[in-house]
Amino acid sequence: MKSLSRLVKLSCGPVSISCQSLQRVLPASRMQQKRLKSSAVAGSGNDFTSLPKNSTTRPYTIVIEGNIGSGKTTFLQPFTTIPQVEVLEEPVKEWRSLDNGRHNLLELMYTDPTRWSLLFQTYVQLTMLRQHSKPAIKPVRIMERSLLSARYCFVENLHERGQMTEAEYAVLSEWFNFLVTCPNLDFGIDHIIYLRTDPKVAYERVKKRRRHEEHLIPIEYIRDLHNLHEDWLFRRTKFQPLQAPVTVVDANQDLEAVKEECLRLEENLIKSAIAKAKS
Repeated sequence: MKSLSRLVKLSCGPVSISCQSLQRVLPASRMQQKRLKSSAVAGSGNDFTSLPKNSTTRPYTIVIEGNIGSGKTTFLQPFTTIPQVEVLEEPVKEWRSLDNGRHNLLELMYTDPTRWSLLFQTYVQLTMLRQHSKPAIKPVRIMERSLLSARYCFVENLHERGQMTEAEYAVLSEWFNFLVTCPNLDFGIDHIIYLRTDPKVAYERVKKRRRHEEHLIPIEYIRDLHNLHEDWLFRRTKFQPLQAPVTVVDANQDLEAVKEECLRLEENLIKSAIAKAKS
């Protein structure tokens, strides 16, 4: 288990377009990096005893990141029984059933990513914004993926694979940078759990679960996403500084073993998070 050491307070809350004019920036603008660096503080060690206090405007927020097929939903299940924890699953149902089921954007994207990637990722960005900005109902919130991985991994991958034009990439990047740098928003993340999975293992799980939109996914797509997650959360060579301390979980294990790892984390991270959120 490895915990990384930098925490950055980003911003979330109700969207206010008037908070500042948009800046023409690509993935990591100078303005964004300046704000991120200025707010960085030391993260905690493996005992999680020095986690930061929760903001009064949002719950203590933990995000679960990982590749397609890394076991995120399975990992989340034990947390759903903790009374003080709100679990928000990735809004896949919304992507598959826009406008009362008239449009399956996930299927469109996998069928023809070059044609539909901008449409799909625009809606992903909106639905993740909703997830981040939901009113707090419990002191701790655990989210399956985040606005960050949508941009740093999935949008980046589509652009690198030539399935998103430079203009489309620039538009999504400007929207993302606006959201995470706007002082009237609060997208704070307090901890990231990265389910690190070998691409072959993830690919076999995707085939096994038989989600019909995913039958067109090639292993190369899974491998490219893996490399971007590694660059961001493990090797730390892109999209730095890190937005929160990171705990890396070996998700190549049997999914039951991954559940046991979840229970171990509950004894440490979650109990500490609940205490910090209440303090």
